[in-house]
Amino acid sequence: MHPHNIHIKNIKQANEDNRLAIFVGAGISKSSDTDYISLPSWSDLITELKADLAITEELDYLKLAQLYYLEFGEQTYNQTLKKYFPEDIPPSSLHRTILRISPRVIITTNWDCIIENAIEQEGYLYDTICTDKDLVSSTSPNKFIKIHGDFKNHNIVFKEDDYLNYSRNFPLIENYIKSIFSTHTVLFLGYSYNDINLKHIMKWLQSHSSSAPQMYLVNFKTNKPQESYLRNYGITTLVIDSESYSIDEIQHLEERSALTQSFLKSIIQDDRAVDPNDDQEVISFIYERIKHLKQLSSITHNQIRRAITNCGFRYDDDGLNVLELFKPQGILTTDYSETTRCLHEKFLELLSRIDLLNEDEKEKFYLRNSTLTDIFSILSLAYIKGVVLPNNNDRGKTMYFVNEKIDSAQDLEKKDREHISFSACECKSNDLVKSLSSESYENYKNGKCELAFKKNSELILVCKMHRIYSFLLIALFNKNTILRMLKYSFSTEQRNEFAKEAEVELQDEFFKFPRSEIKKNQALYDFLSLHSVHQKANECTKKVLDLTKTIKSIKAGGISLNNNADEPTSTHINLLMFALKNHIMIDQYAPYKAVMRDFIKISILRQSVKERVKLNQYEFYSAIQFYSSKDLKSELSIFFKNEDSTQLRLDASDECCEWITSTILPNLTDRLIQDRSLSNSYEIEFINSVQLLSFLNLNVYHFSKVMSEFSRLIISSSTTIGTYKAVNEFLAHQHNLFEREIKTDILIKILNTLIDKITSKTAHGYDNHAITNGSIDNLYDYIGLENGEYTDKERVNRLVFELGTYTLEEQRKFSRSLLYSIFNISNATVRNIIRKFIESVISQPKTKDIDDWEFELWSVAVGFKDFETEAATKLDEYLEQFRDGKTFSTKLYSLKGLTQYLVDKNKINTLEVLNKELGDLIEQYENRPNFSVI
Repeated sequence: MHPHNIHIKNIKQANEDNRLAIFVGAGISKSSDTDYISLPSWSDLITELKADLAITEELDYLKLAQLYYLEFGEQTYNQTLKKYFPEDIPPSSLHRTILRISPRVIITTNWDCIIENAIEQEGYLYDTICTDKDLVSSTSPNKFIKIHGDFKNHNIVFKEDDYLNYSRNFPLIENYIKSIFSTHTVLFLGYSYNDINLKHIMKWLQSHSSSAPQMYLVNFKTNKPQESYLRNYGITTLVIDSESYSIDEIQHLEERSALTQSFLKSIIQDDRAVDPNDDQEVISFIYERIKHLKQLSSITHNQIRRAITNCGFRYDDDGLNVLELFKPQGILTTDYSETTRCLHEKFLELLSRIDLLNEDEKEKFYLRNSTLTDIFSILSLAYIKGVVLPNNNDRGKTMYFVNEKIDSAQDLEKKDREHISFSACECKSNDLVKSLSSESYENYKNGKCELAFKKNSELILVCKMHRIYSFLLIALFNKNTILRMLKYSFSTEQRNEFAKEAEVELQDEFFKFPRSEIKKNQALYDFLSLHSVHQKANECTKKVLDLTKTIKSIKAGGISLNNNADEPTSTHINLLMFALKNHIMIDQYAPYKAVMRDFIKISILRQSVKERVKLNQYEFYSAIQFYSSKDLKSELSIFFKNEDSTQLRLDASDECCEWITSTILPNLTDRLIQDRSLSNSYEIEFINSVQLLSFLNLNVYHFSKVMSEFSRLIISSSTTIGTYKAVNEFLAHQHNLFEREIKTDILIKILNTLIDKITSKTAHGYDNHAITNGSIDNLYDYIGLENGEYTDKERVNRLVFELGTYTLEEQRKFSRSLLYSIFNISNATVRNIIRKFIESVISQPKTKDIDDWEFELWSVAVGFKDFETEAATKLDEYLEQFRDGKTFSTKLYSLKGLTQYLVDKNKINTLEVLNKELGDLIEQYENRPNFSVI
């Protein structure tokens, strides 16, 4: 690399590290000259002073100014100088370019107000320092210092006394400037070799340490003696000319100002740091832009776009993508840079040459250019399988340079299952940061928030100590996530302990990072602040609406063309794995969950014009993780059994089915069984996985695996009403959609498990509710459909014995549900046992409660008892309270069902009038104003 370019790179690096100070001399102010306003040069000022003093001989400028002051007094002295510097001089594009660099400190020896005006107009945050008092009161880290004062403060430095007394008049500013020379890289702009102000500044450099940062002076002509002189003071001269810096596009500036502006733009854009004809430098150019991303375990497409700039992606149906580096004449983008695109073009030419090499030659090239291998290793973290080459093949198909550092899509899927299988993650690592991150994340997933908070706090300290800013940003975000869970915990102790723990102001913490780290981590911050997540959510919502319209059009006979159909799949995988692999605790944030759900909607909509909708493993995981059970049921309703010929099927690859049944479901079952929290953390995920399995045409082995997991869960104490309903609906859908044949021994095994839970007194409230309220009825129905026969009289004897210890109300509930269901699928011996028990319950003395008479009607309906008119009388008395229409009970629905059955099936005409009245009362209730059927 040319030494000149190395110096520019040093200046750029200093600026990124917030260690750049720019000195602005009179030459910069001259860039604001117009046809009507012209700022004076030193010679202009001196000429007038000499004329007023009638002096012809050459005098030192400072002495001349001193004589003028002594001769005419302070007022005339100030007026003479001030008339050359009007306050309303407009800033030039050069001034604005200096501010675009945003150096930590801008220092000027000029008296004018041009830079202040530019700061105000452009909205930059700089404290203006003209006096020691200003310096003391300054709070901003960014400072604009007028070391020679200004007219507003009546403290300009020009005459001899001003320089001699500078240390006394500006002690704080002088010491501050000296400290700048010791800590900052300094760039002098607008100073000539003989500039008197530069000479006085150099006096401060006489004790300048050789280990202090570099200093640079920009000039326009080579002058070896002067350059050697400056070098003795630690100042390197950068000579710039029109051959090295293009000024064709810079208007309204004279040549020197235009050259300075072009030079400054090269610092902003990093245009000068690369020789386009040097392969090593071109490769390094790409690598330097993305190397900070290798710390992460996965990176997003947005991080690549922002780091490389002037690039995009092509998407493939395997979920992977190909990077497209835009050339000078390529797609226009908001970050357009011709120099960057020219370097992209050189990089693509290099890849094209490599692509023609044989394997041995390629291997040798990679050995000589290991940085290229590093580039592709980083790209693989974003699932980038190649880079688009500049030339198409003979058939006009786009070709890409293959990224040999990435696994095949199939192998990636296998590796990714580690993160999407609801299994415990590996926490042990030689990397302390990743080890702490894993431990915190695993505890978070297991609901152990106090431990998660402790490990995350340790992680924050380690990241701060070692300045690992990307992981620090994630850890700060995670701190807030864990804190919110602790503050709203079921545990009063946890709520009290963490009530006063302050959440992190992520934006404030982010902007405390060094400037270079802010730039590198901007895309990550946008994700964690949910800015880019909201943006993606809006895009997905629009895509869902557009797809819905497109599907309607296709079904009406229209067509659809979409060159970017695979983008949602690729983006979904990218955003999902980015969060999971980097242990970002974003899964409970509504915008992120909405985006993940929308990707499922998009996938289903895209495929709904076919007979089958095939989801990949990432879509199955997202459906399980990010939907409520109710919303997923609604989403999957399009797969419900219908009678027309357009039955839509949910599908998955054999490998995916194997993964769900042999890994996902067992892991979720384990999590449920092991979970001892009040909220059953993984209940929704278990229910969702069962809902999805309900619509898959599973093979015999996979179906058997599912039933085994059901049995394992039901044996445990972790069952809920929701899990029972999920199992019940699974059996219904498997029968309705696929006419599934199930071995009755599997079903009877589950039934025996339920019976044993009751007889062993391990059944809890959810078990009893599910059994008595029909949440597992399809189990008995399926045994009946398969012509199964229940014969275990010993087990039933134990069951009725245990039920005999229950209250009469509970005995009636179990008689109508569990016992009668077993009765219908049993042999004669078991039926007799059940009949005797139910008849004993029927024979119990009745109270005035309607539940007694409802049970009486049920007994008649199922044939255990003959109808007695007293039941009709009691029902008539019960209905009296509802006849004025002021009150209502949902009990009327179940009574209506019973009376309707007894009238239709048993031909009990005595109940006809009451049956009709029940119907009228229900209709009257449902037709009342503001009735909701939700």
